[in-house]
Amino acid sequence: MTMDGPCPVPRARFHSGGNQVRTAQFFVVTLSCVLLISSSAAALPIVGASANTIPAGTFMLDVWGIWQDYSVNYKATGDDPGWCGLESGRTVTSGSFVPRIYYGVTDRFTVRVSLPFEDRYGEDTEADGGGKSNTGLGDIIIDPKIQVYRGEEGFPRAALLAGVRFPTGDTESVEPGLVPPISDGSTDYMLGVVGTHKIASTTMHVCASYWMNGAKKSGGDSPDLLVGLASVEMELDEDWALLWEYKGVFGTEHSEFTRTYICPGISWSGSNTTIGFSGLVSAVREGAGLDFDWAPYFRVYYRFF
Repeated sequence: MTMDGPCPVPRARFHSGGNQVRTAQFFVVTLSCVLLISSSAAALPIVGASANTIPAGTFMLDVWGIWQDYSVNYKATGDDPGWCGLESGRTVTSGSFVPRIYYGVTDRFTVRVSLPFEDRYGEDTEADGGGKSNTGLGDIIIDPKIQVYRGEEGFPRAALLAGVRFPTGDTESVEPGLVPPISDGSTDYMLGVVGTHKIASTTMHVCASYWMNGAKKSGGDSPDLLVGLASVEMELDEDWALLWEYKGVFGTEHSEFTRTYICPGISWSGSNTTIGFSGLVSAVREGAGLDFDWAPYFRVYYRFF
C-alpha cells in the first residue's frame, strides 16, 4: 500500500470590526487558494499512487482521513514579509474523511469514485463569539486508470490516469466573507502518468498528475497545478511494511505556490485488509496561504476479492 494523503484544507473565523475585516478578507483569499490546492492534490491515483489495478468485475473500498492544525501563514506585505505564526488567539484546523469505491472494469482498467466529507474550523478568541465551521460533502471525484504496460514477471508497470472533480460541495459559508466554503464551484480535470517497480522486498512508485482548474463560482480562474509523488514500500515481513513518501504540489502559470511534504509511515496487511498510518511533515513552502508543520494521516483498504 502506498499512502497518497491530501494537502491542507483550511477553515477560519475572524472578528468583523475595522482593520480586522480587511485582514480577514485577505486571509480568506489565501485560504480559498489553499482550498483549491488541497482538493486538487486529494485526487491522486488509484490503489495508492501506483500503476496497480484490481481484477475485472471486483470491488474495493478505500477510506482515508487527515487532520491538520495550521501553524503558519504567509504574509506578502508589511515590513517583514514571509512566513510567520498565526495571530494571537487564532486557531485554524481542518479535517477530511474520504471513502473511495473502486471497480475493475477489466484487469487493466479500474474506475474510482471519491466521496469526501470535509470540515473547516476557525476561531479567534479575541473576537466575539466562539469558533465556527463549514462541514459537509465535498467535491466528488471520478478518476479512472488504465494500465498500459506490465512486465513479463509482473513488473515494471505503467499506467495512465484521468480525473474529473465535480462541484458538489457547498459554495456557501456559515459566515460569508470570513469562513471559506467547502467548494469553490469549479469543475476541474486531471491527466497523469504513474510507474511501479518491485525489486526483492521493495516496491517503488513514481507519479505525476496535472490539474486543469476551471472557473470559480465567485468568478476568475485559479492556476493549474502539477502534483508529484514518489514513494517506497519496504516489506518487513508478511504483514508489516515501512512507507516512505515525498509529495509535492506546484503552481503553474507563473504561480509561486509550492508545498512539499515528507511522509514516513507503516502499514499492516491481512487477508483482505490493509491499514496504514503516516505523518505529513512540511519540507518546503512558498507562496500565499496557510501551512502546517505536521499532520497525522490514516488509510484503510478492504478488498472484496
